[in-house]
Amino acid sequence: MKRAVQHDRHSEVVEKHARKSATYRKAFERTLHQIDLALLVREMREDAGMTQTELARKVGTTQSVIARLEGAEYAGHSLSMLERIATACGVALKLHAEKKPNFDREVALA
Repeated sequence: MKRAVQHDRHSEVVEKHARKSATYRKAFERTLHQIDLALLVREMREDAGMTQTELARKVGTTQSVIARLEGAEYAGHSLSMLERIATACGVALKLHAEKKPNFDREVALA
């Protein structure tokens, strides 16, 4: 129960700051995107049944680079590396771009 209370307090703090600051909202959203990309890399690798070292060999990099890409703090994901990882894992990537109200496009990458 104590953990739920802490989570609720965290949500309140985030919402309070987000209401007051566009900069905070953008930074928070950027952090969520970084987490999503890190999880994507990890989930593709795990679904393919590979270790970080095995994936690194397949994409021509090191295990430490894969570990960094799977870290939520990392902000340097490149489209090229994501494509290489997806290909090595047998995953098809799509890039989706949208701007409301009239722009909505999707492109297959691999």
